[in-house]
Order: sequence, then C-alpha cells, then structure tokens
Amino acid sequence: MATINESPRVDGPGSAAVVFLRRAWKFLWPPDGSFAAETVPDVELTLVGRIRKFVWLSSGLFSAASFAIPAIGLFVYGTTDGMGTNFLAAVVSASLFGVASSLHFGPNEA
Repeated sequence: MATINESPRVDGPGSAAVVFLRRAWKFLWPPDGSFAAETVPDVELTLVGRIRKFVWLSSGLFSAASFAIPAIGLFVYGTTDGMGTNFLAAVVSASLFGVASSLHFGPNEA
C-alpha cells in the first residue's frame, strides 16, 4: 500500500488507469459512514421559499447570460446583431437580481 508521499505501484499499461478509476470511485462515492452529512437548520422547503430562491437565482443567471452571449457574438463572429435587445434584457434582469438580493431572496451567505 502506498503512503501519501509515494506513488502507487504500477505494473502494466492498464494498471495506472485502474488505480485512477479506483481512487476516483472512492472520492466520488465514499463508503458508508466515512463522512457525516451536514444538516442545514434554516432551509426553507416551503413553496414561497422555493419561489424566492428561484427568482433570485434565475434573474442572476439570466443577466449574466444576457451580457455574455452578445460579447461572444462580437468576439467570435464580429457581429453586433441583437446586442441592444440583449443589453436591455440584461439590465432589467440585473435590476431584478439586485432587488431580489436586497430583499434577501437568496441564501444568507450570498
């Protein structure tokens, strides 16, 4: 068994892949009881709480996409078609995101 400072022993062309897959499997799906599930006491599971979080998250993601898509079109294709409409949608969505953030619709850590 290899320690932290040593590399695992590899004895053939497929062995490195097997070691990698075994470590990845243990990392992604650890054995039962190896870590304790964290509980979050202030999670809102009500319909109103879910709607508030959805409005906060969707408005933020939509405004980011509305700013990014015209920029990608400009840098990749060199066209400015539809840039004004996307910019207006991004500003409106960013304003909604600001209002949702100021009303604490998102998580407490944000």
